[in-house]
Amino acid sequence: MAIGACPLTKLDKILISTDGSEAAKFAAQAALEIAKPCGSTVYAICVAEVPIFAAEFIETLPQVIDIMEKRAKKALDDVKEIADKAGVKCETISYTGPEPYKYIIDEAIKNSVDLIVLGKKGTMLGAVGSKVIQNAPCKVLVVPVGATLNFNKILIATDGSLYSNIATSEAIGIAKRFNSELIAISVAKRDSDSGYCEEAIKIVKEAAEREGVKIQTVLAKGEPFEQICDTANKNAVGLIVMGTYGKTGIEKFFMGSVVEKVIATIARPILVVKRK
Repeated sequence: MAIGACPLTKLDKILISTDGSEAAKFAAQAALEIAKPCGSTVYAICVAEVPIFAAEFIETLPQVIDIMEKRAKKALDDVKEIADKAGVKCETISYTGPEPYKYIIDEAIKNSVDLIVLGKKGTMLGAVGSKVIQNAPCKVLVVPVGATLNFNKILIATDGSLYSNIATSEAIGIAKRFNSELIAISVAKRDSDSGYCEEAIKIVKEAAEREGVKIQTVLAKGEPFEQICDTANKNAVGLIVMGTYGKTGIEKFFMGSVVEKVIATIARPILVVKRK
């Protein structure tokens, strides 16, 4: 893919989490494609995970750790090689220990990164990826293996909450820079949610029109993640943008429910926007 322009207004630093898997390599390539037009510095991190219960195997632990650390180094070297070929500045970070997501989050905070990029194969984001999204101090882009990140059509899912409005602002900004078609969807799980959804869609439509962005609106009823995925697939969107939390009055519309289900279900890139 060739993005050609920087999709976000501030993308000085990007963090890639890698384990050398196919999904991680695909995500790294996507991250570098974004980093190049943005002039971003990329930080690649790999954690050789040592389970908390590993003390039970103390006799063989040094050999196991050595193998894992060599694999981690290979994974980081691969990213660095691709970055060097692309002309993107890349720093590598390696850790050994339990709970990899904590190291990823710590590095994201320490380096004040603007975006974390994660890979996904099939429905498997994994426990580490889910915890990174839940705890990330910045935006997170999830790129499924085989997906093409493009900005011709962008889907923004909203429930009218503060978090949705932050995601909406991000989506409109991207759409304006790429002259994209923006599709806004709000899903009523129950009839009593319809008023919230209508108001949410109205907010997005008015904001987009103020910025001169072409917008199509969808008011749907049913299971939110199913309706979002169905709309994204029917319209062949190149990016889905979602906020991390939503109104508790609409079944906690986002993170912990809908975002994770959408990520697990769809084979399209998803940008998860968080409140700073």
